[in-house]
Order: sequence, then C-alpha cells, then structure tokens
Amino acid sequence: MKTINNHKNIYIYILLIIICGAALYLPATFYRDLHWEEEMKYVEVAKEMYDTGNWLVPHLGGEFYSHKPPFYFYFLNFSRLMAGGYSVTAMVMMSLIPGILIAIVTFFWGSLNFNKKYGFLSALILMITFYFFALSITVRMDHLMGFFIISALFSFYLGYSSESKRKDRFYYLVYLFMGLATWIKGPAGFLIPLVVIPAFLLIQKDLAEFKNLKLKKGILIFVGVILLWLVPALIRGGKEYAYQLLVVQTFGRTVNSFAHQKAFYYYLTTFSFTFLPWSFFLYSAFIYCFKNRGRLPQFIKFLLSWFAVTFILFSLISGKLDIYLLPIYPAGALLVAYLFKEISNRRASKYYIIIPALITFAFFTIGSFFIPQETQGIALKSLLMPTIISWILGGIVGIILLFKKKYSYISYLVIIIFAVFLLNFSFSVAQPFSQTYTLKETAKEMQQLKTRGINNIATYKYDGDSDSLGIYLDFWPEVIKDRVGFLNYLKQDKFAVMMELDDWQRIRGDLNQNIKNKFEVSQFNQSYIIITNYSN
Repeated sequence: MKTINNHKNIYIYILLIIICGAALYLPATFYRDLHWEEEMKYVEVAKEMYDTGNWLVPHLGGEFYSHKPPFYFYFLNFSRLMAGGYSVTAMVMMSLIPGILIAIVTFFWGSLNFNKKYGFLSALILMITFYFFALSITVRMDHLMGFFIISALFSFYLGYSSESKRKDRFYYLVYLFMGLATWIKGPAGFLIPLVVIPAFLLIQKDLAEFKNLKLKKGILIFVGVILLWLVPALIRGGKEYAYQLLVVQTFGRTVNSFAHQKAFYYYLTTFSFTFLPWSFFLYSAFIYCFKNRGRLPQFIKFLLSWFAVTFILFSLISGKLDIYLLPIYPAGALLVAYLFKEISNRRASKYYIIIPALITFAFFTIGSFFIPQETQGIALKSLLMPTIISWILGGIVGIILLFKKKYSYISYLVIIIFAVFLLNFSFSVAQPFSQTYTLKETAKEMQQLKTRGINNIATYKYDGDSDSLGIYLDFWPEVIKDRVGFLNYLKQDKFAVMMELDDWQRIRGDLNQNIKNKFEVSQFNQSYIIITNYSN
C-alpha cells in the first residue's frame, strides 16, 4: 500500500470534501421540522438526559429507555450546547459531521490504494448517493456508528497491509473502534467487523494472520471499553434496567429480528434505488471484477469481501431495514471509482462505462416525465423543475460525451446532475414536505390547552411515541390505545385528544348528533387533528 505525499494537497482535498458536504447537507436542515417517527424521540431522550442530569441511563417519558446506549444522546446534547437549543440543524449535525468524516476516511482509503484524484472521486460518489444523503440530513445515530465501523475496517486494512512491527497499533485500534461503535448502537456496532475481517482472511487463505490480530489483548480492549459505561449504568439503573438492557433489548431483539417476515431477496429489490445514481455502475464494477478475479488487487478483494459478506449476512437475517446496509456504501463508492480508474487507464473495456451510463441517463430522463404533478398537496413537478431540466440536459450531454469517448467526464456529469436534484429537494421540497408530517404546531396547541386548564390531554392510536411530544411540551400526554378507551375519554368534563383525521372520520359516524356538536376540531397538518370540548 502506498503512502500519501504532498500534505498540502491532502488538506485542500479534505477542505473541498467538507465544503461539498456542508453545501449538500446543510440546506435541508434549515427548512424542515423534526419527524415524529424517530427524530422527535431521540431528541426527547437527549432533552430528558439534560434536564434530569442522568447521563448513564437514558429515559423517555420518565421511564427507562433501554433501546440504545446513552452516548449518541451525549453528542446531541453537546450540539445543543453549541447551538443553544434543540433545533433541527443542531440535531442533524450529529449525522452530518459523521457523514463527512466517513467521506474523508473513504478519500484516504482511495488515495492510499488508487491516487488522490480517485480518492476524492470516491468521496464525492459516496456523498451524493441517495440514501447516504438522506441519512446525513436526518437525526439518527447510524452515521455515527458507521463512522466507527468503517474506522475499524480501515484500521484493520492498514494493519494487514503494514510491516509486521507496525501491525499491532492498527489492530488494537480495530477493537477500540468496535467498542466505540457498540457504545453508539449496541451489538450492531461490532457485528460487521466481526464477520468481515475473518471472512476476508479466509478468502485470502491467510489464516496465519489470525495470530497477529492480538485477539486476547484486543478482546480486553473491546470489553474494557464496553464496561466503562455498562457497569456504572447497571449500578445506577438497578435490576430493572439490567433486565431491559441485557435480556429484552439484546436477547429479545435478536430473537424478534428473525421473526420479522421479509424475504431474503428484499435488499435486491431496494438497493438499486437507495444506491442511486451509482447502482448500475456498481453492478458493472462487479461484472468487471468477476471477469478479472484472477488478477484483482488485494484492496479490491477486501472491498468485495466487505460488501458481499455484509450484504449476505443481513439478507439472511429476516429483520430487514435499508439502513442496516449503510456501512457498505463506502465500499460501493470505492468500487465505482475503481471502475472509472480502470477505464481511464484503458485496462477495462469502454462498455463497462457505456452500458451503465446509458441505462442511468435513460432512467433519469424517462423518470423525469413520471414525476407526479402533485403528491400530498405538494406541487411536486413544479418544485422539481430544475431537476427535470438538469436530468434531460444531462442525458443529452452524457450521450454526447459517450459518443466523443470522453468517459472520464461521465462520473462528474452524474455527480452534477444528481447534486442538482439533492439541492433542489433541500431548497424547494423539504419545507412543504415537512408540513405533511410536522407536529410542532399541533403540540403548541396542546400546550396552549394545558395553560387554559385542560388537564386531560391524550393521543389516540398515535403511530409515534407519545412521550416524544415532550420535546415541544412541558408534560407527557396520556395514551389511548383503542376505540373503547377513546369513547370513554369523551365522557370527561374537559379534554383534548390528538388523533389522525382518518380515525376521527371513522369514529364520528358512530356518535349521535348531540355529542358531535360539543366538539371543536383543529387541524394543523394533513394527518393529525385535535378534538376538544374546551369551548363549552
């Protein structure tokens, strides 16, 4: 493996990655509210941690929140401290910054094994990949965990490619990063390195390297990192928290994940969309690597092992979410950059670029005509007109470049036209789309009702976690789980209930006219309403 010289150029590339990442990701955070499904919950857990001063045992709604370790919420509170509040931009920083850091690690990996130009291309490919972009503008812990997972794999490969006397320090870092990843999201943090590294050594038929992995000391490092938090947390939380964390969330989730019914081929049906706009180029890279499997560089074999083993592992587990595959995206980006490098160096047939490029341009050009005029009350086609124009023009320019055999420009053209879409979404679509799910105004109304003396405030069949509304409230609403409970709640003297408009329309037909006339209905987004009798 090469070393990187000319540190001045390295700093310029890193600065460019940071600027590109900030330009791509920040705008979407300015024009939206927190989503009710996960984002509000995570921010509420961080808020309760800050309010109570309990930094070891997370809580939600005053109860133990054993679903995740506390460290991600430390980062959210640090961001709150820096920004002065729990704004969307402040909270997203804990996804945005790790996303950029992952891109920087990808750049270093590409630079060490290709050159700086293709290392930088690898980072750009990764940053504009659709699902990577989506997670970079969302309040989730997956990018932070992913950064530590990818750092663990990077450290392993540095050690594996180094001289014997330098291996130890890199291999020790593997265990440290696995421990830190586990700090963020539990056992998911160490699963990928635990499977990928042995699989690669088996594929390499290099079982002797297991002796150099310092397994005994490494396991002590990993366990020590985990116990630094776990022991004090269990002491603070007591038997109940220990049961929820170690039995319910560890063993229970493992069992339940195998009970979720999703076919083994699920990711084959979704990955082509989540990895856009590079899916077809990646498949072309796979074909090229397969046909040239006898002379592939060691680094490419590692990338293929990383990608394939992880993909197969999560395909075999029936509990599936697209987000589980996020840690293989840097491997995919590096493989796409490798394909472009091979084409540029004329070691690969031009058709490895021509065919996926034509499919990609056709996909976007034709797809632009199928963007709906309106969805959820949003004039989508009108708002995305810059995207439609760029995709059509990009397709035409792309065909011209292919005709003139300017294959090295194709990657940058794809980056430009897809970046136009991402920025178009951030500036034009994010804000109106936010209005279809935001509960901020609804929660403000519930708080106003509370100040007017309405103490019976509840949610009915709310799809999210009612306690997460605490991010906007100074109380936690009651929870009504069924129709009978709802009808009984209506008998109270003063009440307010947040519920879906569809549920209300189904129930109100069963109420007699005298009861219906007592209610006032307020609607603050397309889905949820508040019904109350406070005006009586």
